[in-house]
Amino acid sequence: MKEVIDMTNNSRPKTTQIFSASDVKHGLSLFMDREIRTVEGLIIERDGKFYIKCQIKDKYKVAKPEEIVRQLWVYRLLNEYNYPKERIDVERVVYFGSRDSGLADVVVLQEDLSHPYIIFEVKRPQRTAGLEQLKSYCNAEGAPIGVWSNGNEMIRLHREEPNIFVEVPRIPKVTETLRDILTERWTLRWLEEHDELKQGKTTLKKILLDLEELVLGNAGVDPFEEIFKLIYAKLYDEWRGINAPSYKLEFFVGDRSTEQVKRAITNLLEGAKREWQGVFEPTDKIELRNDHLKVCVSFLEKIKLFNSNLRIIDEAFEYLIPQVSKKREGQFFTPRPVEDMIVEMLNPKADEFIIDPACGSAGFLLHSVMWVAGGMISGKPLPENARNFAQNKIYGIDFAKKAVKIAKAINLIVGDGKSHVYKDNSLAPHTWEDETKSGLRGRLLRFPNNPEKDRENQSKFLYFDFDVLMTNPPFAGTVKERDILRLYNLAERNGRWVNKIGRHILFLERSLQFTRPGGRMAIVLPQGLLNNTNAEYIRRFIIDEARILAVVGLHGNTFKPHTGTKTSVLFLQKYTDEEKEKIEQTRAKYEGEWEEFLRGLKEKYQNIAWNSSVDDEEIPEELNSFLENYFESREEIEELLEDVVESGETEETEEENRGRKPLAVLVQEKSELDDALREKEEELESANATRKAELKKEIKTLQSKINKLTKEISQRTLAGQISLVLSEERITEAFKKYWLDGKVMQEMDYPIFFAVNEKPVKDESGEYRYKKNPDGSFVLDEHGHPIIDHDLDEIAEAFIKFAKEQGFDFWRQ
Repeated sequence: MKEVIDMTNNSRPKTTQIFSASDVKHGLSLFMDREIRTVEGLIIERDGKFYIKCQIKDKYKVAKPEEIVRQLWVYRLLNEYNYPKERIDVERVVYFGSRDSGLADVVVLQEDLSHPYIIFEVKRPQRTAGLEQLKSYCNAEGAPIGVWSNGNEMIRLHREEPNIFVEVPRIPKVTETLRDILTERWTLRWLEEHDELKQGKTTLKKILLDLEELVLGNAGVDPFEEIFKLIYAKLYDEWRGINAPSYKLEFFVGDRSTEQVKRAITNLLEGAKREWQGVFEPTDKIELRNDHLKVCVSFLEKIKLFNSNLRIIDEAFEYLIPQVSKKREGQFFTPRPVEDMIVEMLNPKADEFIIDPACGSAGFLLHSVMWVAGGMISGKPLPENARNFAQNKIYGIDFAKKAVKIAKAINLIVGDGKSHVYKDNSLAPHTWEDETKSGLRGRLLRFPNNPEKDRENQSKFLYFDFDVLMTNPPFAGTVKERDILRLYNLAERNGRWVNKIGRHILFLERSLQFTRPGGRMAIVLPQGLLNNTNAEYIRRFIIDEARILAVVGLHGNTFKPHTGTKTSVLFLQKYTDEEKEKIEQTRAKYEGEWEEFLRGLKEKYQNIAWNSSVDDEEIPEELNSFLENYFESREEIEELLEDVVESGETEETEEENRGRKPLAVLVQEKSELDDALREKEEELESANATRKAELKKEIKTLQSKINKLTKEISQRTLAGQISLVLSEERITEAFKKYWLDGKVMQEMDYPIFFAVNEKPVKDESGEYRYKKNPDGSFVLDEHGHPIIDHDLDEIAEAFIKFAKEQGFDFWRQ
């Protein structure tokens, strides 16, 4: 059901009222305020409805959103492009054959006033349907130019021949010919003035959607590889223009043939491969058909990549990586405002070494270079300190081939030909390629006072000396490989290696391994990892290894449309050897108190068994907390009898208990074994010598089974768990560490910076939210690009103030 516009005492502009309905798909962002105000004057209200006067036919029509967009284009054609009224027609009949026909929304006629020159399609707000309609009109009429627009976006096409459409840089004015538009030889200044990424006119994602619709969907090539080759070639073209003012850009279509375009783009790609070696193989070439290549170039030629801080690279990568792969691998790209916040808070210095062990397309590394350089990446040579930083101080690792390709490219471009980005699994150093080991060997942490540990580290590549680490590891998937699990303390629970563990949990520990003592790090993690009660052992591991500097909760929209998982950024500073020693001294200080505490527990629970009655409110808080953290679960004794009756050893029950027998079944089995043991012991009293020997063996076997069952049962009852803590040396030692850790935490008791991102960088659909002026237009930065609306800058500023007050060494004035 459509919304009804209430015009009673409504002082809002008529266009605002018309476009505010929830089902409206058209918009007005392409048009200037003066154009909208003028067309607003053509709208009248009659009998509770709005009507608009057509500027061509002088008749009133219902003022639907698409009609207003049509009249805005007519106004622009008359007043900006200066076409005379007689050359413009609306709702012109287009014939597709002897019977089929349609109505073209706006048509600019040739000077003969008979043949269409430019055809506009504005009725269909969706790109795919609109483009199909537009191309069919142009083919039917032989019109050389077609424009689709919904008021917010537009696509300008030149029909070179049937079914081959390339984009043109602009609509020709009445005094210009199509050839004038196509033969403009572009300079970098011209590109800067006409850059369509400015003012939010378009985004690379939208351009790629258009290319997919027009050619990439059926081109028979890997879209990622081909688009990336074109972006690489275009970056090289711009780089030459930036560093040689007299250089004329080559990345354009103009009136060149498909062969000429292919030759020009091939030359650019070869130049880029020579200048920035290591991304493409020498034999790599453009695989697109010549006509498809020409279409792609026509869509990409009007955007300036360097002025976007290379953010466009992420846009391309995020779009081109298949959705299924992103879901499976949890490979969600970090929005640039989040990266900016993290870099600003950790304040990397020009003389520090930086790493991202799950670097994706190198966003954290790029923004670290920008931070050190004091600005954006313009394509011009960096200041000397930033140049040295980019060439020698930033490192990245990622397991995804395409991510590494992007990261290497960015690294090479900003690092003036040098890169330290490697394709490998950060979690499995024993599988690393020789190239990775060679590149990272110089960053291994040394242990001069422990030669054996030093030799082991030189062989196993476990511990490094990076000053700063920033990462957003993949959330999806688990690690099951035993040879990897054995490298991590977090994969050991209760003295045993787990069968599997979340990849992001291991990345937390691996990140601390990469960071030097005293170094700092930030890692994006699922919020549940920091909040869930069953993750207490992870929180204690963190506190054992590092000081928590800050926790910033990100909005649920941050990683949409790929996932709505709530995440937090955890900021840590790894303890120095001196701080570790101080912690050990604190533990030692409480050794005597621990022994006294343990004696008191043994006295209180001296006769406890798995089935003893225990008042859980009388259990000391430290013991109760340890039991909840150490043991997987706890079941109530009182419910056992009922469970024995109701439960059976069915496949379903086994599955519900994750392969474990229900506790009631275990108790029943133990009871049966106890009865059998008593019978054997009674028989033993009167048995002959031969039978006694047999019975002793049977009794020993039964006793072993009973002991094993008793331990298994004890692990699942409150009283049993207490008895194990007090009787099993291994568990007692674990409790001792837990108890002493609690004392250390009490003594440390330092302030932590907490903040929540309340203004999301994205909306519910996963599109970026931009700041807007009162008139609805985008607020632009100094380069003419729309500014994303968020509060992460304020969070970073608040943390910096906190860091200076706390005297953090990386923010000391």
